[in-house]
Amino acid sequence: MALFDKLSGGLGGFLNSGLAGAMMAGLPTKLQAALASSPYGDLDGLLERFREAGFADEVASWLSEGENLPLTREQIMETVDPMTMGDLAAAIGVPAPMLPGLMAQYLPVVVDKLSPRGTLDMPKL
Repeated sequence: MALFDKLSGGLGGFLNSGLAGAMMAGLPTKLQAALASSPYGDLDGLLERFREAGFADEVASWLSEGENLPLTREQIMETVDPMTMGDLAAAIGVPAPMLPGLMAQYLPVVVDKLSPRGTLDMPKL
């Protein structure tokens, strides 16, 4: 257990570091490219999948001003099929088991930052 705590603490420190900030800066472009070859097609398609799965309020909160409602790692895993999750992880460059947790943590933030006027403003590929 102590080893897991050290590893997860180290990962948490990394994700909160300046290097993680630099990674986050490129994440929208990587995410858009990864989604382009997925069943969702783009970030709008992924958000529609979350709406269909019953998370319309969460998605709406990410697109609007105010607090972003969270999704859990488990909710992400229930919404995105495992094969697509693996493909997205490979395209983004993270281990597949980590992606649902990273999506739970960062997807609301990324969508919020890409929608200052309530609609997505995705970078061009």
